[in-house]
Amino acid sequence: MLTAFIRFGDNRISTDASDANLAAALRDPKATFWVDMLKPTDEELSKLDDVFGFHPLAIEDTIQYSQRPKIESYQHVGEACREGYFYMVIHGPDLESFREKVRTKEVDIFMSARYLVTIHDEEMLSISDVLRRAQGDPGNIFDHGIDMLLHTILDRLVDNYQPILDHIQESLDELEEAAISAPTPDLLPKIAHKKRELLNLRRVINPQRDVLAQLTRGEVPFIRESSRIFLRDVLDHLNRAVEMVELYRDLIVGARDIYMSSVSNNLNQIMKTLTTITVIALPLTVVTSFFGMNFESLPGIHNPIAFWIAMGFMLSTVIGLLIWFRMKRWI
Repeated sequence: MLTAFIRFGDNRISTDASDANLAAALRDPKATFWVDMLKPTDEELSKLDDVFGFHPLAIEDTIQYSQRPKIESYQHVGEACREGYFYMVIHGPDLESFREKVRTKEVDIFMSARYLVTIHDEEMLSISDVLRRAQGDPGNIFDHGIDMLLHTILDRLVDNYQPILDHIQESLDELEEAAISAPTPDLLPKIAHKKRELLNLRRVINPQRDVLAQLTRGEVPFIRESSRIFLRDVLDHLNRAVEMVELYRDLIVGARDIYMSSVSNNLNQIMKTLTTITVIALPLTVVTSFFGMNFESLPGIHNPIAFWIAMGFMLSTVIGLLIWFRMKRWI
């Protein structure tokens, strides 16, 4: 689905996404516009070359999914687009897709001082919010410049990391509690799965931080100093997200160590119990086997007093051992 918001140099607002209208916007040096492509068809993707004249390598990266977050400068120009531009890959978080598939959503962005082109195969909350705002007042999104429109999208995108971090925090608390109170064998695979989640999230966030850092350092000429202040705030939020991911990695390692310690403690408790039973049974075995298996010569058969003396000795020995173990706090 193709959505366009165009403000021409004469302040005329248009939402016509036809090739002719987009080409007219490119030729108008005072026009500013935003084009969003959701689940673009081959025909819509062809506009990137036919209308905008973007570099083939950038278009190829747009078509392929799972690109690493990055930002690249292009001076390649086409017949309509006669100015340099930047190509950026950003990954947007979504709690539902992260829970189900442990992944983020990718958005490809072409940007210059006059336009912004966003391409994504899945609906993204950060872009959908800005689209709804633009549909209510198309001209308002351009009042503060293309760089601030980019900031608005990135700001909402980074804010959506917080629900994922909260979800991970809750999961880690549950794993840690289970590792202490009920360290069952199926807990270790859950810990390993959560560790992979954190590694995947870290793999996306870390390079994304570098991309935002480039936007705040003045390496993108059309981003004004007044806009860099807002982008630095977005970068600060992303840095905090990175710090939380690093903290969660330490916590998941701690949960694994707690699990291993709990299993070891349970094993020690089992061995202690078995040892206690063995020690208690040892004097009984000695007393009852003193005469071997020669039942004919057992004293208890001909002398009932000797039999009860042996039974009393064994019983008192067991009670004495239990009292001693209790005093030692072994049981």
